Amino acid sequence: MACNTIWLGNGILFKYSGTVTSQEVEKTMGIMSGDNRVDTRTYQISDFTDVTNNLITPEDVKEIGDLDKSTSRWTSKKIRNAVITIDQQFIPIVEKYFRGFEGTAWECSIFDNLELAYEWVNRD
Repeated sequence: MACNTIWLGNGILFKYSGTVTSQEVEKTMGIMSGDNRVDTRTYQISDFTDVTNNLITPEDVKEIGDLDKSTSRWTSKKIRNAVITIDQQFIPIVEKYFRGFEGTAWECSIFDNLELAYEWVNRD
């Protein structure tokens, strides 16, 4: 797997490609959490459109969600969390991940392209 992590102003883009596993996503999230810019972000986008082999399972996504949800407890600030995918088998897994944010200030949504995700995370 390759993941380009790009900080843009008040947000972060994770651009995944190739084969992706939950361990690699967790590693990427850990790197983000250790960056001092994490406290100023208002959005995060995870783009899976270039992934050729997605090995994240419904069981794996609970662990990933638990990591992100623990981050959501550190701030009451609203964070927009976008996932980009066109993989119909991955969408229910993403929806399970998003259910973990119920009751937090995070807003979550799935998109099929980066342009729509950026429009959503940057709207007022």
